[in-house]
Amino acid sequence: MSKIKANDFVQDSPSQIQPSANTKKPEFKISLAFNESPYPPSPKAIEAYHEAVGMLNRYPNYYSADVREVLGKKYNLDDTKIMCAAGSEQILSYIARSYIAEGDEVIHPRYGFMVYRFNIAMQGATAVAIEHDENYVIVVDNILKAVTDKTRVVFFDNPGNPTGTYVPYSEVVRLREELPDHILLVLDAAYAEFATKDDYDCGFDLVDSHENVIVTRTLSKLYGLSGLRIGWAYSTSEIINTMMHLKGGFNVSKPAQMAGAAAVLDQDYADECLKKCQDGIEYLTSELRNMGLKVTDSVCNFIMLHFENSDQMKACDAYLKENGIMVGPLGAYRMEKTLRVTVGTEEDNQAFIKAMKDFMG
Repeated sequence: MSKIKANDFVQDSPSQIQPSANTKKPEFKISLAFNESPYPPSPKAIEAYHEAVGMLNRYPNYYSADVREVLGKKYNLDDTKIMCAAGSEQILSYIARSYIAEGDEVIHPRYGFMVYRFNIAMQGATAVAIEHDENYVIVVDNILKAVTDKTRVVFFDNPGNPTGTYVPYSEVVRLREELPDHILLVLDAAYAEFATKDDYDCGFDLVDSHENVIVTRTLSKLYGLSGLRIGWAYSTSEIINTMMHLKGGFNVSKPAQMAGAAAVLDQDYADECLKKCQDGIEYLTSELRNMGLKVTDSVCNFIMLHFENSDQMKACDAYLKENGIMVGPLGAYRMEKTLRVTVGTEEDNQAFIKAMKDFMG
């Protein structure tokens, strides 16, 4: 089994690199580091959460039935093929435990979600990283070229984290059609709600037309429920039932289930948050480019900000922290010249841009 080194588990923000005797969370006036929603959840979700408080003496529904029902109706899916867990990250770990074994090869984007590498290593498999193009977009042909007789799973985050880029659905369909049938394609669509381009699709139709696709989603991002931890997946009955055998007893809490169902049903509020986010991304991108900085086009709720060298990036990160603003250095992705910046409220965004202008002189 491959050995896991401590450096493999460095988080993408230095504020969480290592636990210490002092476990108090660092205080920042503005946090733009973790791709969280800057807005509280829907008032209807908050109301449902408070309603759940009076029921905490009872176990939650084992199958998260109410959440599955509203998701099935919203996306016109068979809710018996939906699984909920404590965040989509937990579902990704179930996938690894179910379908990856020692000696297997697993393909993932070099600049894909870091958790892929962790799960692959934990199973004793070999992680095969494929390169993006010059705009940090995943290249489907690079995935296909990396396939061997040992390949068992392909992890594919679309849109990507930390890149913020996406692959058109036609290319995703081609990938599934050209992959060998025994390879499981994992379409990680944690940021799907933000990707409103006409040629984007998260891949539910591929689940219905193939036996080896799973789509993972989350309520942490647009719906603002990061603190409750509720993610979900859609796949074939066989794959869902396999992972259900690994699920911890009642792993999605009653408050999470009740607030999650209410949040999904409040589409008007979600649309308001999405519009604010898109306006914020446009503002940040324009202002930073006007300073002569390079920003990767993003369809998500964050951007990648590139500097001339690692020293400049580190100096900027330190300056922002001195001014109470936390962003996400991407050294753990071997992107030593890049910061990931989450869109904030209008006030947060303006404060960040002011600090960047001061730093850039």
